[in-house]
Amino acid sequence: MRGASQPGGPPPTSQAQPSSAIFGGVALLVACSTSTPAPAPTLHFVRSGLLVDGAYTARVWTPGESVTIGKITAIAPRLAECVEVARVDLGEVSRMTVAGAPAPDTDLAFSPDGALLAVGSFLGEVVVLDVATGGVKARRTLGEAMVRRVAWAPDGKTLYAGEQSPDASLRALDSATLEDRWRLDLAERVGRSTLPAGEDLYGIYSLPGVYGLEVLAGGDILVSAAHGWTDKDGARLNRSQLLRVRPDGTVVSTWPPEPADLVLLHPAIDEAGGRVAVPVTRSASGPAPEGFPIGGLQLLELDGLRPVGSVVVPPLAPWFTSTFLWQAHDLDVARDTVLLGLGDGRLVLASQDGTLRTTVAGGSPVLAGDVPVAASIGHGLLVGDSAVYLTSGTNIPWGAAAPDLRPPSPHPDESTLFVTGLDGARRWSFHGAWDVQGLTLAPDGQTLVVGAGERHSDSRRDLYGALLFDLGGPARDGDARLLTTCTTEGPVFFQQAVSKSGVVALAEVPYPTGDGGIAGGYRVVLFQ
Repeated sequence: MRGASQPGGPPPTSQAQPSSAIFGGVALLVACSTSTPAPAPTLHFVRSGLLVDGAYTARVWTPGESVTIGKITAIAPRLAECVEVARVDLGEVSRMTVAGAPAPDTDLAFSPDGALLAVGSFLGEVVVLDVATGGVKARRTLGEAMVRRVAWAPDGKTLYAGEQSPDASLRALDSATLEDRWRLDLAERVGRSTLPAGEDLYGIYSLPGVYGLEVLAGGDILVSAAHGWTDKDGARLNRSQLLRVRPDGTVVSTWPPEPADLVLLHPAIDEAGGRVAVPVTRSASGPAPEGFPIGGLQLLELDGLRPVGSVVVPPLAPWFTSTFLWQAHDLDVARDTVLLGLGDGRLVLASQDGTLRTTVAGGSPVLAGDVPVAASIGHGLLVGDSAVYLTSGTNIPWGAAAPDLRPPSPHPDESTLFVTGLDGARRWSFHGAWDVQGLTLAPDGQTLVVGAGERHSDSRRDLYGALLFDLGGPARDGDARLLTTCTTEGPVFFQQAVSKSGVVALAEVPYPTGDGGIAGGYRVVLFQ
């Protein structure tokens, strides 16, 4: 403790007292001090600035430059540093980790001014953090299950939280106290389910939930409520609906008009163009309802949620009999472009009238001996005149071989970040030792954050965290565009967040060590 005496040491005095000691028969004079000297100040070269003893100063620096701050002189490195500035524990999930459960879902959202970070946790909590200090401003447990999504009102005074719980509640919370302003139980629309037994590691995902939660510039909220479950007779059921909700909780429009036998997950919004695209999937038993682009995208007017078109991609034969779209989709009305990243590894760029313009093989199946291997596209964005997407680790298409068969060799384009033109021509790519998952574009529209998550086929434990890339500027290869890496002890969940000032928030999760133990923890880590 700075300025305090050490345990067992002499009491503090106003003057340091020398003492002697005998070593090998030689008397030595040892000077002792009653106070611990102040630690030397630290200087870190972070993105677009300097971090001196935890205080950030915006300043442009160049690699190799000599920088003097007070009594510190240092040479700027080739790559910026990414310095951890705070971490907050989110609770105990080790039992589920040891049992092989999936990474705990966690959502992160910075307030409009960047001063606060909202966290929605797998354990049903909403936590509000002070970004400058890492301190907890407010904390509340909401539901019987998880808080899947969080989002801020434009004025920062209201925080919205969407649960995956028996009631699938959407709540408007006072951001200072986390008390309810209003609550909308979406299970009244998409059906209720009972809380699963404690030993069911995946049972929580059978509950109805808020899968999409986006706040529009005018304050309205766009919500996707989805529910997929198995009834007591063993039949698989689906029920979903997209809703536009006023800031007072009033539902003003829905699509479909009545909840449908579908799964609607993560909508993508082009607010300037007044459109929204939502992927339409289905896991239910029995015949599919007619009139929906299952396996593709439904395009809607943002005002009124009226259908204006759809995009459907034929299955990739002979390995697939259907198409699947998860989070890898986006749209740009000004450029009349829709991006679809498919589970079969294809990147598709289409027009909003449904015309398929460009198809990129991406991680599409290739033969490794007699076995097809693929790398799905799970995350994709349109950024200006570029398509940005990630491929997953190698997998074997379901039904193409024994499900438990290990891929005989990796797909050549697995775990890779790709950037192409809107014509599909590759501009640059990045492939490293990381298992990449999750794309987040910073508010500057130029910095891209890519998560490094759980490793399934590699025992290395020093490649977790996030990678930051520069999407702007002249043509360069992927390595040259890597700005920095932010390292965590454990893998990170695929939802990241970046503030206006460049603070990066990651949700770190524990992982099994292979000997029955776990490493890391369930926590939020902030980096400058």
